Amino acid sequence: MPLSQMRAGERVRVVRVDCDDANPRLVGMGITQGAVLTVLSHLDSGSVLVECQGQRWGLGAGMAERIGVERWEAAMPRMTLGEATIGSRVRVVGYAPGAGDYKRKLLGMGLTPGTILQVKRHAPLGDPTEIEVRGFALSLRKGEAAALQVVPVGSDGK
Repeated sequence: MPLSQMRAGERVRVVRVDCDDANPRLVGMGITQGAVLTVLSHLDSGSVLVECQGQRWGLGAGMAERIGVERWEAAMPRMTLGEATIGSRVRVVGYAPGAGDYKRKLLGMGLTPGTILQVKRHAPLGDPTEIEVRGFALSLRKGEAAALQVVPVGSDGK
């Protein structure tokens, strides 16, 4: 199955690379047969943002189509930031459909796909939610937290 068909939050293992002209570039990125990638973001066009060996790489649709992968493990459970438990570390994987206004605001705050954050606390009625991201404390309103899609991060950061 081509990498271009994978969804955000999925972990995959590379089984083939059909990119002779770009192979040295991919090898330099660590994208070789057997490499495990985490899909951080996926566009309808087939372009993907992946993480490989702690580095993030953007691949165009044509390149992603030539990289054959298999699911490495079950897809990570997606949730909204408002559903994350206090103290949990999560990675941003996308935004809820129809969250255009919130998406621009969240991107402006640095909450881009691949960003890891920690949930510090939820107010009693769920509004606001306090998070720590890149050493800064941010408070997000209930609607903003509901627009941010995240997956759990293990203690090893993956």
